Amino acid sequence: MCPLVTVRRHGNAGRSRKCASRYNGPPLALLADMRIVTLLLLLASLAVPCAVARAQEPEPAEGTRIESAEVSGFAIDQLSPGLQRDIESLKGERFERDRINRLVERIEEEHPEVVAAVRTVSRPDDQVRVIFLIARISDDGDLVSNINARYTVESVEIQGVPEGTISQSLRDRLQRLVGGRLDTEADDLIDELRAERPGYDVSRRIQRGTKPGQIRVVFEFSETERLRWIPFIRSRSRYVYHSEQGWSGVHDIPMGGRYNRATVGFAFSNSDDLVEEYSGFRVRFESRRVGTERVGLSLEVSRFNNTFREPTLTALSANPAIPEPYRTRLTVEPIGTVALTRQVRVFGGVSFSNLVALSHSPDSQMASTVIGGLAYTQRWDLDSKSRSNVDAGYEIRSSALDSDLSYRRHFGHASYRYDHDDNTVIASVFLGRVTGNAPLFERFSLGDTSTLRGWNKFDIAPAGGDHVFHQSLEYRFHNVGLFLDAGSVWDTGTDKRIRTSTGFGILGDNFFLTLAFPINEGGANGTFMVGVRF
Repeated sequence: MCPLVTVRRHGNAGRSRKCASRYNGPPLALLADMRIVTLLLLLASLAVPCAVARAQEPEPAEGTRIESAEVSGFAIDQLSPGLQRDIESLKGERFERDRINRLVERIEEEHPEVVAAVRTVSRPDDQVRVIFLIARISDDGDLVSNINARYTVESVEIQGVPEGTISQSLRDRLQRLVGGRLDTEADDLIDELRAERPGYDVSRRIQRGTKPGQIRVVFEFSETERLRWIPFIRSRSRYVYHSEQGWSGVHDIPMGGRYNRATVGFAFSNSDDLVEEYSGFRVRFESRRVGTERVGLSLEVSRFNNTFREPTLTALSANPAIPEPYRTRLTVEPIGTVALTRQVRVFGGVSFSNLVALSHSPDSQMASTVIGGLAYTQRWDLDSKSRSNVDAGYEIRSSALDSDLSYRRHFGHASYRYDHDDNTVIASVFLGRVTGNAPLFERFSLGDTSTLRGWNKFDIAPAGGDHVFHQSLEYRFHNVGLFLDAGSVWDTGTDKRIRTSTGFGILGDNFFLTLAFPINEGGANGTFMVGVRF
């Protein structure tokens, strides 16, 4: 007896090998090597007697009474009302092969993105249960290839950008898909569309055509972050290990849409960026469209518990000019941003930090500042394999608003990145200066997993410094590379000592595993670092 679920094989232009004796309906596009896990799971999940490890039951005889008819793997309300009624009306009717096959065909005609098949289960009193099994083609790459071979392209559309922004020659090639079957050329066209509109992602969707057996192909453009007037603040998430300083963790959880986002962040014994080790949480709200996409607002509230290592406390006791350490740090920081161009943005706001003394006394200090700055980002796609990125900025924080601590902090940074195939070169530099009595979290530090790699910050400046300079050069090939760091952190009135370090390892954008060595330091002690940033 011929089984109802037949196998469609590739290499025969998408045509199926049908059972010549009885089955003339549309076959199911299963792979011969049984990789269609979706339908197998559907079959396994049906609550029918002896469903486990059984072959398809024999086909019921014509005229067998149908006990029930149902749809599995697909919401029946997504079918047209008429098709729903025709499936439901099978209950109590006599089993007719041609009628069942026509319903399978109608399911696939209404939804070209699915394949359908039928399973029958014998029931008592010579009755049969009919189950329409439906699987989405997009869930399996081999099924996608199969449907491309089965359906004719009715039309090709471009969405997300004006069609006139695409070259005429490329539009002509898109239209040549009409009347034929989809093939690998459609994937090549996606790459060429991306090349013509840098800064956009391009995806391809298949939709049901106006006639049975036909599909509409839609190439959809969507803006990437680089085209936004105001980007969201970058995630600070990282879990890193430094062989001299131990583990640090920060995790951000962003939630939101295109223009608004809320982020909840947590810090776990983080000592990777400041001289203090802190744990706690922060909540940040961002809107990058306040009346216009050129204006944005953000508000961040954070509360951290702070601890200081022995080298830091020793350095503080020897330098009473540095403000005392604190036990908790509560900060509220609203910021406004205006985009002058897509590359240049200015921002300003205020910051209020309440610092509770490290001792158990109720005393606290307020560090309040006015914030201003400028940011610049630019990317050039030199060709299909090469691109360059520049990221630079300057920020000033000046105490005001009845702050207990009076200081001014300047910080500037710039980085350049060049990518060509699997080769990457990154050069970066930053420098800063603090005048007055800045709290410890505003002082500069070097010697962690991203600056002066190979050095220990608590050996360089355990209480930080009021001046900093750092530069780095990095080369990667397939994310394996080497780097050279140089920099100095010092206080006014003390000698400025330039330190250098070098190292090698895995230097990916999200994962790193490196071994670094201080160059101008006695001995050859290496520092091992590993972590993820995302």
